[in-house]
Amino acid sequence: MKLYKAKDSWIVTTEEHSLWFNRRSLSVYTKPEPISKEILSDSSAWDASFVSDIHGYIGQIQIVKDGFHWLIFIKSQEMVCVIQNGHEIYRVTDILVQPFDDIDEESIGRANVTTNNKYESKCIEELRLWYQETQCFYYSRTYDLTNTIQRALDQDETIPLWKRADERFFWNRQMLNEFIKQADKEHFDTRWIQPIIMGYLDKCHFQVNHDTDAQLILISRRNRYRAGVRMHCRGIDEDGNVANYVETEQILRIDSNIMSFVMIRGSAPFYWSQPGIRYRPPPKIDRSKLNQYEERSLLDALLSHAITDRLCRMIRHFYRRFRY
Repeated sequence: MKLYKAKDSWIVTTEEHSLWFNRRSLSVYTKPEPISKEILSDSSAWDASFVSDIHGYIGQIQIVKDGFHWLIFIKSQEMVCVIQNGHEIYRVTDILVQPFDDIDEESIGRANVTTNNKYESKCIEELRLWYQETQCFYYSRTYDLTNTIQRALDQDETIPLWKRADERFFWNRQMLNEFIKQADKEHFDTRWIQPIIMGYLDKCHFQVNHDTDAQLILISRRNRYRAGVRMHCRGIDEDGNVANYVETEQILRIDSNIMSFVMIRGSAPFYWSQPGIRYRPPPKIDRSKLNQYEERSLLDALLSHAITDRLCRMIRHFYRRFRY
């Protein structure tokens, strides 16, 4: 996969298809055929230059209101493992960030834009360092990392991967909004929509006996809703999302047999806060936010996130104790 910069476009091309970002209109479209280096370089209309080899498109961000739009690409990756049926799992090790807008020297010379540009450049650099240092973003082109094996069993595998993805763990979904809006258009190639999770993934192989191999995979998925600093993000919101929610799945594969065990953790599911950052600040419980209608809605939201009937019973029991 290669990235080119033309007069008015960013062009991503593979051996099968191509993706175009028009820098003047800020529009995006796809083509069912690849664009060769010879065509781009020989045509005076394109005047394209090679920028970098890339491995995928993460999404688009806008850091400040009325500021520049930025495109984020996967610059380098590392294969973590191969799981059942040959699905390859990759870790994002570095990103490439490029301005979507058609930036010229005259616009950058204006005072207000210059101030924003300095701030944006600082944020972009911090974003790059975040991807480089944390090493906690993973993806697969063929395997749904956002769903547990249990949830995946109820899904139709003929549906595109991004449509099957659990939105709670589809970390870059907001950045792909422009693509998702165009997904229903007949000519738009949705293979460019690549779900990415934030968390941790690792695997190990071992032998149970002389002729039985086993593979153990650990996948932790961080919820994209209310994923903040622990002391500043506590409790639950009106949609049933708790702060710092993480789902951890242990997958054990022995020959053709696959077993999955799922654990979840997150902030206690009621309205509370813990002001300050000193050692062990006392929690503050705010029950005044709930009226009778909101209590019912909150309970329904909690139960919608439950995985099993037993967990539903535990939530109802906890809710009654908290309420009364």
